[in-house]
Amino acid sequence: MQSFCKNNRRYLYAAVGFVLLLFLGLIYSWSVFIGPLEADFGWERSQTSSIFTISILFFWLGNVASGFTSERLSPRATILIAAACAVAGFAASSFTTSLPWIYVSYGVLCGFAVGMGSNGVLSCVLGWFPGRQGIASGALMMGIGLGSLVLGPVVTSLLGSVGWRGAFLALAVAFGALMVVGALILRAPERQSNMVETTLKDSRRTTEQNAPARALERAESETREFTAPEMLRTRAFWTFMLWAVLIGTGGLALISNAVPAAQDVLLGSMDEAAALMTATMAMGSISAFNGFGRLASGFLWDRKGCRFVTVLISSVYAVSMAACAFGAATGTFAAVVAGFIALGTAYGASIATTSAMIGSVFGQRHYGMNYACALANMVLAACIGPTISGAVHASTGSYFAAYAVFFALAVASAVVALWMRVPHRAAKQKNAPLSPAKAARSDAGASR
Repeated sequence: MQSFCKNNRRYLYAAVGFVLLLFLGLIYSWSVFIGPLEADFGWERSQTSSIFTISILFFWLGNVASGFTSERLSPRATILIAAACAVAGFAASSFTTSLPWIYVSYGVLCGFAVGMGSNGVLSCVLGWFPGRQGIASGALMMGIGLGSLVLGPVVTSLLGSVGWRGAFLALAVAFGALMVVGALILRAPERQSNMVETTLKDSRRTTEQNAPARALERAESETREFTAPEMLRTRAFWTFMLWAVLIGTGGLALISNAVPAAQDVLLGSMDEAAALMTATMAMGSISAFNGFGRLASGFLWDRKGCRFVTVLISSVYAVSMAACAFGAATGTFAAVVAGFIALGTAYGASIATTSAMIGSVFGQRHYGMNYACALANMVLAACIGPTISGAVHASTGSYFAAYAVFFALAVASAVVALWMRVPHRAAKQKNAPLSPAKAARSDAGASR
């Protein structure tokens, strides 16, 4: 009975976490605001792209802050702090009068709020699913991926009815109410140390019955919980980071300019208002398949492991850039949409893979801080990708050359993925240990 209640409770927390992450995923809908802001203030594409870059930088800093607050306070306190920052950021954005203003209001405050809130939710909910990090993180982070699809058209409608200032105010109210309610519902599980001890006891019990002492040592090694400094000293972490930067560069570049990129292909065939709505729907395809990619990669991670998943993501990413380049060169909107779909799948999968790797390879106890360190890849990608795409569009009036650059990065990421050596469960030794069952078989074979 107690186990039944615990299972019901954790699925309730997962559902609440999904809804919170759905709203937090609105940070990827920035491109719907580009047109109205450029029209009102006369800003250039490189300037509006830099707002998104700043938001990603502070998204990462919010994750870092969440790593501290989740361990020293609680995930609930973390989410409440994030709610306050989100309300302040969206409300202040509605009063924008200059570029530096929105750099701070949207870029700093909203980016920080989304990073802190999403890490707080993940730190809380994933603790209820030990041993299923891949599928649990994928399902949760699908919420972030679907944010633009579900809420992007709502924001677009608000832009048409109340303008961008009214839309920002509405988002301030919605974020504040939802995040406060969600924070009051969510509750962290018992200390991760207790969960680790339970896992270790189970491993000991199984191993003592089926294998000699050497297998027991390997089982203990598999329960290693890495601190951030320990994780940063591993080659596996830095190899994965390089791969993630290569993937994220093109992903964030296109996500931050999805609506304008689609409009470039559409404007010759329809009026501006229809092109904006159609381009927003195309952006929604990125969001929809972003969510699908996160869930699918979590499923595959648990079954196929790191190399299979990362190589597959790199391949899909390359296909997406090739399709977008073809669409930009020929004016074929269907090719652009196909590229958006593939990109959403690849980028979403890369984010969920990052979460799964940190939890399953480096342990759950220090997940908040370790995950924040891993998300530093987004800072580099956000600085490189949107800068390339904005500069290329400003100089050529097209994104074609940018797609070609990102295709080359996709090929490079596939090479890195093939070279990567990441054990499914890290250990103290240089080489990954076998699982208790495999260790028992290995030792039994050796004794024979």
